[in-house]
Amino acid sequence: MLEIRNVVKTYAKNVRAVDDVSLNLQAGVVGLIGHNGAGKTSLMQMIATLTRPTSGQILFDGVDIVARPEAIRARLGFLPQDFGVYPNLTALEFLQYFAALKGVRDPARLRRLLEMVNLHEHADRQAAGFSGGMRRRLGIAQALLNDPDVLIVDEPTAGLDPEERLRFRHLLSEIGFRKLVIVSTHIVSDIENMAGHLAIMNKGKLVGYDTPDSFVREARSQMWSATVDPQHYDRLRAQVRVLQAQRNAHGIHLRIAHPSSPCDGALPAEPTLEEALMTQRYAVQEGAQQGAQVQAA
Repeated sequence: MLEIRNVVKTYAKNVRAVDDVSLNLQAGVVGLIGHNGAGKTSLMQMIATLTRPTSGQILFDGVDIVARPEAIRARLGFLPQDFGVYPNLTALEFLQYFAALKGVRDPARLRRLLEMVNLHEHADRQAAGFSGGMRRRLGIAQALLNDPDVLIVDEPTAGLDPEERLRFRHLLSEIGFRKLVIVSTHIVSDIENMAGHLAIMNKGKLVGYDTPDSFVREARSQMWSATVDPQHYDRLRAQVRVLQAQRNAHGIHLRIAHPSSPCDGALPAEPTLEEALMTQRYAVQEGAQQGAQVQAA
C-alpha cells in the first residue's frame, strides 16, 4: 500500500531530520516510536505531502506521491499534534465546513462520524467548551471525512486524561482493522496494545521495524531483576543500565538491562515492551559509539 524508499529530509546546515528511511507498510496500525527530535513528524509530513523529501521516493499503490501528491491526498486523513478548532462553531458545523473543503456531500456521514467518535450528543455544542479529548476526537472525525485509506495521527494522546487516552486508543485500533493507521508517539503505552508493527526512529534513522512481540522476545536474554542494599546501588548503577529502581522493605528493587547477570542474586525477568524498546535503543547507541571509536582510530 505505502512504500518509502531511501527517503532523506535535510534542513538548514545539512541537518538530516530523516536519514535514508525505507519502509513497506500495509493495512493495520503502525506505531512510529522515537524521542522528541527523532524525525517522526518530518517523516509523517512527507507522507502527508505537506513537505517534500530532499531525496528518495514515497509510493502509494505504486504511484510516486512526491511527483504526484494528488494520488494520495483524496485518500488521506491527517491529524497533526497541534490541531485547532474554530471555537464559535458547533461540532456539526465544524465538520460541515471541512466536508465542503474535501468535497464530501453526504450529510448523514457527518452524523455517523460524530457517533463513531462519541460526540453525537454534543453535535450542536460549540467547540469552545470541549475538553482536550473531545477536540482530539473531533479532529479524528475531520480526518475520516473522506473515508481515507491512510490515516496519520501525530502524538494523539498528548494532554489527555487517562480515560480519554483509553477511548482514543480503542478508536484508532478499530480504524486499523480496515485501513493503514500511522500513529506517531514517544509514549509506548499509547500503542503497545493496538499496533501490529513498530517503526523505531533515532536521530533521523530507522533503527528497527518489527512486531511488539518480536521486540520483547529479543530483549528477554538481557532483562534482569535484583534487589540490592542501598549502599551498593550507586556502584552498580555506574556499571550497568538500570531501567527502574524502587525502594522496598528489603532494599532497592532494580530492573536492569545487561547482556549477562549484572550482580549476585539477579534473576532473568520478562521485559515490558517499553523496557524492550529502551534496551534496543541502548544497543543502537552503543553500536554508534563503537563505530565512531573505530573511525577515530
